[in-house]
Amino acid sequence: MLRNNVFRIVADSLSVARVISKERGGHRGVWYFVSVRTRGFGRFLLDCYSIVYSRALGKPLIHVLGDSHAKVFRGTRPFIVHHLGAATAHNLAKESSTTNSNRKLFDVIGRVNQKDIVILAFGEIDCRIHIYYQYKENDERKTIGELIDITHSNYGRILAKLQNLGINFVVYGVPPATKVRNEYRYPFYAPPEIHSQISGMFNERLKRLCEKNGYQYIDVHSTFSDKDGFMLKEYAADEIHQNGKVVDFVKRELSEQLGISI
Repeated sequence: MLRNNVFRIVADSLSVARVISKERGGHRGVWYFVSVRTRGFGRFLLDCYSIVYSRALGKPLIHVLGDSHAKVFRGTRPFIVHHLGAATAHNLAKESSTTNSNRKLFDVIGRVNQKDIVILAFGEIDCRIHIYYQYKENDERKTIGELIDITHSNYGRILAKLQNLGINFVVYGVPPATKVRNEYRYPFYAPPEIHSQISGMFNERLKRLCEKNGYQYIDVHSTFSDKDGFMLKEYAADEIHQNGKVVDFVKRELSEQLGISI
């Protein structure tokens, strides 16, 4: 698995470096490639350490698959992070999407040891951008609750498929809303209060979906949000993401829910 990841990362980095060289000069391209490779090699070594540690002590390796919120687990034993790009819960079941998230997901799943654990971290992009965007773009013909249910139906197809494959997975709830600006200039973008309501509703229904089907669920929304549903500042890494303090909480949740030592 690691060898395949290394080949893919090198190939992608070379492609970007060629473009930079063409547009900004060869020295810029070389500098980009070297800097990216240094960071990538460091992650590779940390992944190797997690694998050796887990296998030597008979502990499960934990694969975190998802959007950028998965990155908080990088460099922490025994997590291996698979960032699938700007993947949404709504489109995860589509075999063809702009992010190719479905193909990327099952490429990783196909290489996961059956004894290991998979954490699925999807839905934050849906809550922050796409649900409200679809609500407004379609003249509010469907309610926000209906759009959330459609997203959960799509996401649920993936969860059911993983269950049928015998994958030991955990659903990672959507982190609390923040008051981030409309950085991508979407024509329809939820005000902070509505964003918070969408995130809260999304998590409540996602939790019920998991309970109904016997899926493990980690609630990072209610634990790390204030009374208005916004992310507590001490747990914020930036305007969108949580910081590393969430990792210890997730470890405890995994130990309690799955009865394992991490």
